[in-house]
Amino acid sequence: MNGQTLTHEAAYPAAVKEKEKRHFSVSQLLTYQKCPLHYKFRYIDGLKIPPRSVMTLGSSVHAALEHNFRQKIKSHKDLKVNDVLDAFSDSFDLAKPETLWDKDESPSTVKDEGVNLVCAYHTGKDRAGEPFIYRELNPKTRKYEKKPVKALSPTIQPIMVEEPFEVNFDNVDYKFIGRMDLVDDKMRIRDTKTSARTPTQDQVDTDLQMTAYSMGFRVKTGKVEKGLVMDYIVKNGVPKVVSIATQRTEEDIHRLLNLMARIAHAIDSGVFYCSCNPIFCNPNNCGYWDLGNDRGCRYGIG
Repeated sequence: MNGQTLTHEAAYPAAVKEKEKRHFSVSQLLTYQKCPLHYKFRYIDGLKIPPRSVMTLGSSVHAALEHNFRQKIKSHKDLKVNDVLDAFSDSFDLAKPETLWDKDESPSTVKDEGVNLVCAYHTGKDRAGEPFIYRELNPKTRKYEKKPVKALSPTIQPIMVEEPFEVNFDNVDYKFIGRMDLVDDKMRIRDTKTSARTPTQDQVDTDLQMTAYSMGFRVKTGKVEKGLVMDYIVKNGVPKVVSIATQRTEEDIHRLLNLMARIAHAIDSGVFYCSCNPIFCNPNNCGYWDLGNDRGCRYGIG
């Protein structure tokens, strides 16, 4: 995988129609896995839906951290926390009018939550300078212990931020595109997410986004990364920052390629059905719920 082109030997129809080369991203693959009909509405019919508050919060926190890390590549210094919070506020305020807010949600409360998440990641302290203290269960004593939040930003020196990559294949009509969140000076790929709970090691080890980053890094640089790290800002009461390391093998990357091939084949075959998964297929989690049965939505839902 040292070049810009990969040989894609996964199961894919031999006769590929002559057409403009399309692209896949992790978001597209995950959307199709979740609900093929949702994929059709979003990526084929082009029906966009407004983001919910959790997406606006996450993207605004991400924009703030990106603002700091981009300048840190050259400066090797973090910005003052107020400068980072200004970037968060600008992003949040820009997205607020387009966000789909629940009836019982207050945009100002969500914004305050985001301020705490940024502060926890950047300094480990709230805006007033008081340390964030969270409670964690000690598995040996079976008792909860108080622990201070450790700021993560000062420990990271980036060499790449939001680095785009493109992976082309010899024998199929599509390519894969993406952006690596951050690569640090230890040649580790890092991704930062906000989450309501701390993920498990297994969830991180099987995360498709990290597999895509690994593939993109190897194709773009001709080197193998020194590891991957998922940095989570957990927004459960008092925020905390958790880093979970993982690795990817060539076998993991080939599983991603095989998944892409199967989804491409299904799309070409016109396979777009509602998943009918009650976790997603409900008015709170499906932005296309109100399209109604005439568009093929709400299959099997009472």
